[in-house]
Amino acid sequence: MKPSSILALAPFLGVACAQPTENKPPRFDVVAVSEGPVQYYALAQSSSFFYLGQGDGNTDSFCPPKIEKAGRCPPGKDTVLKDAHTLDTVVPGQIIYVDSNYAVRATGPNSGADDEDKDDIDVSTSDGFKHIPGDQSGQWDYQADGVDGFLACPYNNGIYQVYVNSADAKPPRGQKLDTCVPFTAGTVEYKLPANATAAAWQY
Repeated sequence: MKPSSILALAPFLGVACAQPTENKPPRFDVVAVSEGPVQYYALAQSSSFFYLGQGDGNTDSFCPPKIEKAGRCPPGKDTVLKDAHTLDTVVPGQIIYVDSNYAVRATGPNSGADDEDKDDIDVSTSDGFKHIPGDQSGQWDYQADGVDGFLACPYNNGIYQVYVNSADAKPPRGQKLDTCVPFTAGTVEYKLPANATAAAWQY
């Protein structure tokens, strides 16, 4: 995420929630803006999971070799949402949901998933994700079934995995829940290059 985008989120340190407006950005970046170990870490998607602090905030994405050779691949460097529960991709249908361990995940392209993962997917959990736009920045949130907000749980070498803030969350690698920290997910509008139709071909 660009430094200018992070600076635009600075008001969140004093006010956790942005006031809604009618001008909802068509797509947006997400960055942690709560004080603590994940402050200013950008959201990054990798292998269907979401992380904070992975590298410099870049995400894992894919573009077919033929499209890449033709110079028509979208940037694919940031994890960008086109609404509160969908990734911004050329290949449609990557839905964000909450799995049985309360981890934030994304389906594969075309709203599908690998057969071995299908039992773990309840895409209806995507209904709890909300985007609250603001004048210059906004907030991404999750509220459903008594769950409110997000947790960042230690994963490896300063990387945190993203969960919803539930007392039943099961952190990775045998970590205890009290090692996780709640955070506010701020948003800033993502502007595509002139020749792109989405932020990534697919994640």
